[in-house]
Amino acid sequence: MYKHYWSFYWPLALTTCLMLLGMQVFNGILARYPNAEYELAVMAYALSTVLFLEIATVFMPQMVTVYARSKLARRKVFIFCVSLGVLFSIPILLLAITAGGNQFLSSAFQIKGDMLAYVASYLLYLTPLIVIRSFYQFCVGLLTQVNRTKWVSVSAFVGVVIGVAAALIGFNTGWTAQQSMVAAQLGSTFCSAVFALMVCKFLYQPQPVEGFDEPGYKTLIKFFWPVSLSGMSFGISRPLLYAFISRTPDAIVTIAALRVAFDFFMMVQLAVNQFRSFFPGLGLEDMDKKRRFIAVVTGSLMLVMAVCILTPLDRVIFHHMLGLDGRLFDIATQAAMVMLGTPIILAIRNYYHSLLLAYKRTNSMAVGSASRVGLIIACAWLFLELGWLNHWTAPLVMIISFSSELLVSWLAVRGIERQRQA
Repeated sequence: MYKHYWSFYWPLALTTCLMLLGMQVFNGILARYPNAEYELAVMAYALSTVLFLEIATVFMPQMVTVYARSKLARRKVFIFCVSLGVLFSIPILLLAITAGGNQFLSSAFQIKGDMLAYVASYLLYLTPLIVIRSFYQFCVGLLTQVNRTKWVSVSAFVGVVIGVAAALIGFNTGWTAQQSMVAAQLGSTFCSAVFALMVCKFLYQPQPVEGFDEPGYKTLIKFFWPVSLSGMSFGISRPLLYAFISRTPDAIVTIAALRVAFDFFMMVQLAVNQFRSFFPGLGLEDMDKKRRFIAVVTGSLMLVMAVCILTPLDRVIFHHMLGLDGRLFDIATQAAMVMLGTPIILAIRNYYHSLLLAYKRTNSMAVGSASRVGLIIACAWLFLELGWLNHWTAPLVMIISFSSELLVSWLAVRGIERQRQA
């Protein structure tokens, strides 16, 4: 039984780890350009802005798994996913090319002049990213539906290899940092999507489902908007923190280091987030065994994270591999230490999120998202006013916000299970 859970889970977790491993390599390459702090900070501003909307697509595979169960339903879900990708790309384009969008970026991040123009140009070049990612997520959902998750990992691996190759070629042939990073980001996502499509063409064999009701677009919207809001609340977390940190002394150094620390932690976070697919994909049977599996995997991930941060491996990873020196190294490793206990909170939150997805009762996830964003704003503002906002307290703000989502999800599941028992 555990072998079955593991065979379902590990490819999804590996997929996210591969994507984040690519980001670690990108950070290491940026750290080797002249004026590394500036390049890392600009990339942090630009990618965190894109991530705010791109991460709304993260729940598309679960929607595909649940609703794309017939030819007509798959067609509707595909149109829905790609349309959302286009819709979410429009704000990025407007931020990049309009005076109002540039003014918003300037006000939010306290940047102007060359740095503002640099961030805006990044956003312009990265605008297609969300559409491509939406297409990729649709393919991932189909492969998850038929338990072909190993091929999801392979598609991610292909994308990472292409992205890293593009970044290294750019660096070694004298491309600018922006040219290298844009080529890496777009090349990686595009190649992953094309490979996933090819696998779907050859391996996807839909399974008949008794009593399946064809979903309408209204049903898809009702399922998706709360979970997309949950994803966007995570996506906006970094831009919100960066907006407040931009008002502190040494903001550029702090933001550059936090970007590296958060990206490192994201490898564990996104692996834990794959527990959300458990109950929609594997059903609600054998709950005790599934809970034990989640606990064992989470504990193992925490142990790996602790070894990487609290032993001499931290210098190997952050200094030798990622190229951080001096204050950048100190701030990044210290921020990572604060995040060590976070996987427990995330695992419990994702356990309840998975139940809500399986019950098709996602509205409370939107409530949890709203509480998360509200707490980020409140805590970051309070710490800023008290003069406490720095690389130690910024991760703490994230932990508080995750805890609020956990509480809301737990209360929602309790209410649903009481109704089901009545």
